[in-house]
Amino acid sequence: MWIRSGRTWKSLLMYVKRLMAIAEAEIVAFADVVKERALKRKEEFFPGNNGIFVFTDYKEMINKIDLDAVEIITPHTLHLSQYLYALEAGLNVLVEKPMTTEVSHARKLIEIARAKKALLVSYQRHHLPIFRYVKQVIKKGEIGEIKLVSAFLAQGWRRMVEGQWRVDPTLSGGGELMDSGSHLVDAILWLINLKPREVIAFVDNADLKVDIFSSFSVKFENGALASVAICGDMPACGMREGLAIWGTKGALFFQERKLFHQFSNGDVKESCCLPAFSDPDTNFIRAIFVKERIESPGECGLKVAEFTSAIYKFAREGSKVAI
Repeated sequence: MWIRSGRTWKSLLMYVKRLMAIAEAEIVAFADVVKERALKRKEEFFPGNNGIFVFTDYKEMINKIDLDAVEIITPHTLHLSQYLYALEAGLNVLVEKPMTTEVSHARKLIEIARAKKALLVSYQRHHLPIFRYVKQVIKKGEIGEIKLVSAFLAQGWRRMVEGQWRVDPTLSGGGELMDSGSHLVDAILWLINLKPREVIAFVDNADLKVDIFSSFSVKFENGALASVAICGDMPACGMREGLAIWGTKGALFFQERKLFHQFSNGDVKESCCLPAFSDPDTNFIRAIFVKERIESPGECGLKVAEFTSAIYKFAREGSKVAI
């Protein structure tokens, strides 16, 4: 089931395909604020299937259809009200990233979720084999104490979102950092599992109302440092991402879908025998049936919200921000 507004066809199709492949899941309804668009998508995704209900009001859908769970795939600033309504109806919720655009909203959602139902933030890197491998290596202490992190994300984001809600701060809450950059921020915080303490940052809107470029440095609780660059106006389409993590016993380097592990003796090998692949939707459904634990819970969304808020605050005020 979807609460949908303004997401691209490819994005919605991705969710549909993943849910249709899960034996325990049955899609029964979705909502879109534009009825004609909703009916068109229904025919594209479920041709001839009259058992799928379409609504333009998500509240009406929740009130009229017997649901167990919802997936909220909407503009960022709408997440809070939609999620609260779904929780009050006793539903499990998967919410797209970022979980919220405000720290106070994230804390409120987590507090309510603990007393209600499952909450999963759709951060894919928690389910990708390479990132799972990095998490395991760090957790086992194989590269020792984390000392330095360097990361970048670049994509033709500006061209992809031109004229859409993502460049409207009242709906997006921010630009490339709040959107795709949220995945990279989450990955760093999740992988190294260290609390950020201080941040300095620079943001460039490139004549838009939201950020296109951002660069920031972070100091973590153990003294480890991180340097991150996010580019939302890459010359070509597609995406490039890189991540390097140095520890006292070794290092990990990820770029162009390959991962290399450097050991304390200087040897470097490309990592193989990676963990199994999964996805947020499968994890969400299986968690509802208590077959898996939630891999990207609301606490991950809160950490990203706190971190992103600190970056934007420094960009506005120009002074070091404590997290």
